[in-house]
Amino acid sequence: MSSSFDRRTHERYDFSSQIEYVVDTNEVFEGSVTDLNNSGLCIFTANPLKEGQEISIKSVLPIPSQTAKVIWVSKHDDFYKIGLIFT
Repeated sequence: MSSSFDRRTHERYDFSSQIEYVVDTNEVFEGSVTDLNNSGLCIFTANPLKEGQEISIKSVLPIPSQTAKVIWVSKHDDFYKIGLIFT
């Protein structure tokens, strides 16, 4: 059964890679990319981020932008699943 609530404008692709990113404190954090598309990506990280927060992506990935904004956050045990949209 497919979800009619899915708001993606681009098809999502499974993609597994490590990621390094910087937040406004200039501190570098690490995470794992789970999927991406032309408009954003999803990561798992131990670092909590807030909706609306912007990050700079330091890793070399096949993406159209090196900056992204948090659009949703979901807590899972000791890590966070975070949806990002490219800016």
